[in-house]
Amino acid sequence: MLMRVVAVMLLLSAGIAAEAMSYSFVCKASGRLGGPIRFQFYGDSTTRPKTDIQSFTVSMRTADDRWKAMWSILSGRGLTQPIEYGVTPPGFTTIIQPHKLIPGRVYAGFATDGHGGSSGVTFGFDKNGRMTFPDSFDEGGGE
Repeated sequence: MLMRVVAVMLLLSAGIAAEAMSYSFVCKASGRLGGPIRFQFYGDSTTRPKTDIQSFTVSMRTADDRWKAMWSILSGRGLTQPIEYGVTPPGFTTIIQPHKLIPGRVYAGFATDGHGGSSGVTFGFDKNGRMTFPDSFDEGGGE
């Protein structure tokens, strides 16, 4: 019985330690359909861009409330400029080729930095191609 208690305590400690090592950072999206769509990353302030992004994926919310990856890149180092949708930055590898983004859908961009940090931004486009930021995943869902 004592061994079980010790094992449970070790598992709980490991879980707490893993949780303490994860954190979030800021991802800002900008642009419009028909023009460049850019994603910029920041640590604890929006004055200094974050350059250690390791992966980035843009997914679309489907009609059955799932997420379908529309573009995915991996293994970057020393990001020196915003990521532009569909343009693989130097040092990155394209995992999923970019698909066309369309108005009226909800998209999410998700990034990791390889140090336990992650970031996400939810966005969409109105019928005029302007970027919008829905308050919830339920707005502008699939058809």
